[in-house]
Amino acid sequence: MKTCFLPLAIVFPFILNAQTYNIIDFGAVGNGSTVNTAAIQAAIDTCAITSGTVLVPSATFVTGTIILKSNVTLEVAGTLQGSTNINHYPDIIPSLRSMADENTQKAIIYAENEHNITIKGSGIINGNGLSFFGANDRPYGIRIISCQNVLYENIELTSSAFWMMHNLDIDTLTIRNVTITNNSNSNNDGIGIDACRNVLIENCNVSSFDDPLVFKTTTPLNTENVIVQNCTLSTVARAIKIGTETTGGFRNIVIKDCVVEPHALTADCGINLAIVDGGFIDSLTLQNITISGVNTALSIRLGNQARKYTPTAPTPAVGWVKNILLQNITITAESNLTSSITAIPGYYLEGITLQDVTINFPGGEAALSTGFVVPENETSRPNCDVLGDSLPAHGLYIRHVKNITMENVCFNAGNADQRPALVMEDILSSPQYIAVQTGVNRYCTQQLPSGVAELNQTEFKIVAIPENGILRLQANTKNIAGEITMEVFDVTGKRLLTMDIQSQVIVEIPFNGKPGIYFCFIKTQSGEVLTRKFVWQ
Repeated sequence: MKTCFLPLAIVFPFILNAQTYNIIDFGAVGNGSTVNTAAIQAAIDTCAITSGTVLVPSATFVTGTIILKSNVTLEVAGTLQGSTNINHYPDIIPSLRSMADENTQKAIIYAENEHNITIKGSGIINGNGLSFFGANDRPYGIRIISCQNVLYENIELTSSAFWMMHNLDIDTLTIRNVTITNNSNSNNDGIGIDACRNVLIENCNVSSFDDPLVFKTTTPLNTENVIVQNCTLSTVARAIKIGTETTGGFRNIVIKDCVVEPHALTADCGINLAIVDGGFIDSLTLQNITISGVNTALSIRLGNQARKYTPTAPTPAVGWVKNILLQNITITAESNLTSSITAIPGYYLEGITLQDVTINFPGGEAALSTGFVVPENETSRPNCDVLGDSLPAHGLYIRHVKNITMENVCFNAGNADQRPALVMEDILSSPQYIAVQTGVNRYCTQQLPSGVAELNQTEFKIVAIPENGILRLQANTKNIAGEITMEVFDVTGKRLLTMDIQSQVIVEIPFNGKPGIYFCFIKTQSGEVLTRKFVWQ
């Protein structure tokens, strides 16, 4: 899968002799109790006339809602602390309508339709979120909407009452060297990216009671051209998440070189990717990621909650998902809730590739009863348990998928698990892999050569004759001499047949498989492995 990006140029104007405006000069008092909203806003408004920096010096300055303006840098050297009085946060209704209208319209820091905004400093922005515990209308930490050239850098953000940041419809956004600790309330997301374009997130450390890195599209606008790298995340929810609001699409996103560490409580899920309100995913890469402290490793889901992004909007059609690459990923799960890659009847995930992926889990589960049916749950919220607490596979449950490739995918159980490693249902186009058992508690896959069904058959042919209950092997004795070993596997990796035979022009072997796709390996004396796919109908 090839992922292409537009040039990601984060450019901020260099301002000669830019002036610094100290909020103390506008009457702010840093005693930790005086509410300084008017003084800080006056400094911002003055700074916006000529551009420059508004300085929050070393001390604790309490504030209500402040509104940032174009060409203003907010530099926090001390502590900017949210007021505990909800009346200090007026509702601000943005001109861009979105599904987020259902949330609070309050924020400590707000900007809309501005450009060249920077929030930085060696200090702390503290949302005082615990003061609003249990309240319904809790303010965001930072809410920036329909802006251009926004930079967060070298700042610590802590204890928002709601999401730490809501970045909505921003073109050119950088979040660099930011530390977020958001563990004081519910809905405590960390970095929220909503319908933004040309985004760079790097060297951030995020701990949160909700999703620490979450992508949304609460409007028909897309989230596009995103790079996330060298970040450390910790959560009790879903560590890397797309959704659940997905009115628009997600295109050209790379998340790489990241670590998910355990939180004080076990997280729900490591990777949670879901399109459920229309929208789409196209060209998403996750690579070089290590995840621990989660109950479930991963869930990729195409569903149909079909929520309108505004009350008057049309009901969205089912969306689509294609071209997802998970590469060099290790996830250690604390429970046996199986990972899943699923869509709904009549719709398919397409072009899913897992390469060098390892999932560790406790194991020890018994096989599910014969005839167990996994529900579709088409309209359910796409959490990692969207299909229920029990799934028939211990490694991956895959359903309604077109073109899935797995190469060196391993499932390691701490205790032998009686469920098969893979269960796949309604798969269009043959899965491009062969699974091989490599130990009691270890299960891996190895990729077949691309286009295996069309390989040159000069060495051997395999013909399935179900009506006679035989496989007919036709070997070319010129190319295959002496004893050969024939092995047959089903798509779950279960070895069904092993036979040592002398190469002959034709060998007929009894075989009574169930209808489905099978893979035949011929191992020659020289060590060469030849592969064929066949269908038993």
